[in-house]
Amino acid sequence: MSPTSTTFAGSSGQEAAAWTARPVVVGTTLIKQTPVLAALIGVPAIAAVVEQEARLAIALCLPTLALAIAGAWSRTLPPGEDLRRIEAVATLALVFIIAAILTLPAFMMLGMRPLDALFEGVSGITTTGLSVATNAADWPISGHFLRAWVHWCGGIVIAVAGVALLMGASRAAMVLGRESLGDSDYLASTRAKARVILQGYTALTLVAIVGCTLLIPGWWEGTMIALAAVSTGGFSPRDSSLADYSVAAQAFTMLMCVAGAVSMLFYAMVLRRGLGPALRNGTVPATLAIAVAGTLIYSVTVGFTQGWDSARLMQSALNFLSAQSTAGFSVAPVISAAGPAIVIMMVAMVIGGDVGSTTGGIKTGRVITLALMIRQVLLRLRLPDSAVSHLKIGGERADADQIIFATALAGVYALSVMVFWMLLLIGGHPALPSLFDAISALSGVGHSSGVIGPDLAPWLKVATIVAMLLGRLEFFALIILFLPSTWISRR
Repeated sequence: MSPTSTTFAGSSGQEAAAWTARPVVVGTTLIKQTPVLAALIGVPAIAAVVEQEARLAIALCLPTLALAIAGAWSRTLPPGEDLRRIEAVATLALVFIIAAILTLPAFMMLGMRPLDALFEGVSGITTTGLSVATNAADWPISGHFLRAWVHWCGGIVIAVAGVALLMGASRAAMVLGRESLGDSDYLASTRAKARVILQGYTALTLVAIVGCTLLIPGWWEGTMIALAAVSTGGFSPRDSSLADYSVAAQAFTMLMCVAGAVSMLFYAMVLRRGLGPALRNGTVPATLAIAVAGTLIYSVTVGFTQGWDSARLMQSALNFLSAQSTAGFSVAPVISAAGPAIVIMMVAMVIGGDVGSTTGGIKTGRVITLALMIRQVLLRLRLPDSAVSHLKIGGERADADQIIFATALAGVYALSVMVFWMLLLIGGHPALPSLFDAISALSGVGHSSGVIGPDLAPWLKVATIVAMLLGRLEFFALIILFLPSTWISRR
């Protein structure tokens, strides 16, 4: 048998053995998530009631009531079968889509058209921060709280999903203990991980709220910025983003964004094992090193091309950290797609933060894996044919699944950027700004060079919505939701 026929035969065998998602199980699991969805819009509903914003309160309270009733009913359902991983991933994708739809009536009550309201909801739940709102400065406080709260909820969901579903069990087991990581019961395993991750996320949020409240004028703006910062989202109560705040407030906000770019497992490990083991067992040092090195390179490039004005260099450094952490805040209107510095920023947006963080992008750990793969290929070219060499990461032999996922993700990411970029070019937008905004949307950053905004053509807004969901769900979770083979067995 030829190698080609062997490959296809193996693939056919694997397809025959593959599980499909059971719609009833996915539906039941989704119903059991209704309390989470109720909290997503219920908390802003309380804010709207307190502020006496009647229309916004009704738009939020009615679906909250329906979700609460569904959640109460779900408690009477018998325990389901063990949740397959494919079913957990499909449920995750559906949760994000439904969450965005649930916010649509509220954003419409704030004066947005249906498509723009859906865009805003997707941008919020995916912690992207791109906005098509034209009158956000006139919104009530509860409207701003809605955007910030949706950011915060999207951040914790993706942090848990990144560890429980997309990272795999091996690294999480180092922190949480293997006894809590069932091989088949992904629902129970996810809950165990969520409890630990939520502790670190909540602690980080409290620190951010205290710091931002002290540094940002007004009792409520600091809270909104804090919720968006730890979730590495970019929504701000002001159209100028962070430009109107003090340098101290800007720097502290970026510090919280960088903290959100670190895997939430790191904070759990610090609490359980101390700082030293936490730094040794993760990719936090690499994530921070890339952020520091990138900031220096970007600032020097800006200095050589635009001058060595200290204020401009500070703004450039903070804007870069916002891009690296995929937060999308801007401290000054200097995000222009021109010059060599913009290429460095685009590379930073592609990389993103750590696996298990609230950031987008390919993620630091996977970029390291890809770099080590390239080094390994170059090494093997210099080794004799009889030599045996293995790819090692952190002194241990790399897991095949880790290599496959990193390579596949990089390929799908590159293909998605090319397709979305081409759509923006077809829409008549200039090349480099279009590439910048395409990467920003797919990496969940929120920076814009002016291409993606309120005046974007409706069909391109739809394309951007798809891009934000693709990037936030690490592509495969959304793709697999719509694959026929996910639901229909070939056996």
